[in-house]
Amino acid sequence: DGDDDDFCSPDQVALAAILAQPFQPRVLSGAVTAGQLRSNLGALSFSDVSEENENGKSAVLSGGVEERLTSTEEGKEMLQQVMEGCRMESETYWNDRTELKWN
Repeated sequence: DGDDDDFCSPDQVALAAILAQPFQPRVLSGAVTAGQLRSNLGALSFSDVSEENENGKSAVLSGGVEERLTSTEEGKEMLQQVMEGCRMESETYWNDRTELKWN
């Protein structure tokens, strides 16, 4: 609905999408600052995280993004879209990865 109170960051959606899977995932967040870690923690079901969005407005993610992705129809639809948008053939993944400069 565009309400600033519904703000969640892309990292929270990505981590929550993995955590919402029916298997027991192990996720490395890649957070290197306290702010990034606080933001990543917003993906967890048990957390109540307060974070500022890009406009400096604070948002509380009660229940965490994972719970929101699995407990409402809108969340379930978003989760399905995220997972479908992330699918990649393993050969394509490894070809793309070998092209990265840090390899």
